[in-house]
Amino acid sequence: MIPSTTDNRLPRILVVDDMPDNLFLMNGLFEDRYEVVQANSGKEALQVVMSANPPDMVLLDIMMPDMDGYEVMRRIRQHAPTATIPIIFLTALASRKDERLGLDLGAIDYLTKPVDPEQVLKRVEAHVHATSRARCIEALSEKLARHLSPAAWQRLFEGADSRSIDFEQRQQTLLFAETAGHGVLDDRERDALAAEVEWLATRHGGRVDRFHDGAGVAFFDDPAACVRMAMELQRTASDLRLRIGVHTGICDIGTFRSDYESRCTLIGHETRLAAKVAATAAIGSIAVSPETYALVKDEIHTDANGCLVMEEFHDSDLAQVSLTPAPAPSSGAMSTFAGLGRN
Repeated sequence: MIPSTTDNRLPRILVVDDMPDNLFLMNGLFEDRYEVVQANSGKEALQVVMSANPPDMVLLDIMMPDMDGYEVMRRIRQHAPTATIPIIFLTALASRKDERLGLDLGAIDYLTKPVDPEQVLKRVEAHVHATSRARCIEALSEKLARHLSPAAWQRLFEGADSRSIDFEQRQQTLLFAETAGHGVLDDRERDALAAEVEWLATRHGGRVDRFHDGAGVAFFDDPAACVRMAMELQRTASDLRLRIGVHTGICDIGTFRSDYESRCTLIGHETRLAAKVAATAAIGSIAVSPETYALVKDEIHTDANGCLVMEEFHDSDLAQVSLTPAPAPSSGAMSTFAGLGRN
């Protein structure tokens, strides 16, 4: 599945037409799939496009009284921040000359009225899909440029390995672990943290994002498994003086092959949110976001042996609960939730 946008919201589609009936038809066609914004003139369309919240795509009529669609498109293309917004002409002008002019101006498609709703929906969905993938490719390319060799990056984005790139969007719970110095690690500490995160993530059923500087990042389908790993990591890597954040959200996951190995990484803003949650944690503790706490609070309060639970973030939108593992006893059963100890 291709994510809708890299910031995990519905694509925002602007429909521009001076006929109320056409606006009503398009709104009914798209409202369950996209965020639909309407404009009944070229001037109003430009105000929406040039706003702080521009659309991800524009469906643009040509024949309008104040400013025709061709002029609207020229102005959008002349403004650098909006120049790459995909535009589809949706118009009663059906001649080859008009279509050629629209495409030459940079429209990605040209649809004529009267419209076939099913065909319009199919074409728009195809372009949304292609645009979303292109944005994800751009974000992945920018991230991996800092981590892959130039040759490996070129093979992945310009060579045969490009066919291996895929994206999916799903709810994940992220673990973000950083040192008290906010990512200042020597080589030994960095290798130790990476090895411990890799081992524990595999043991607890998660995946590791190896492409993040100065921190350990893992992500899980099961939020409780992520918290169990966080508790065990705090205990086993106590000499690194870690702050750990756990956060749940809808994540964009990129998978690809590089150097004959299948790899994955997170793109988008959820990793940054997990890092902000980690920054609220005390050294040796785990800060849990409200989103994650809502999913695991029953397990925490039912099976909290071996950890200190403090609801100390009542005034924060980032974190709600702090968990601190107690020293491991020399023997005896450990909490099945806290996971303090290797089985």
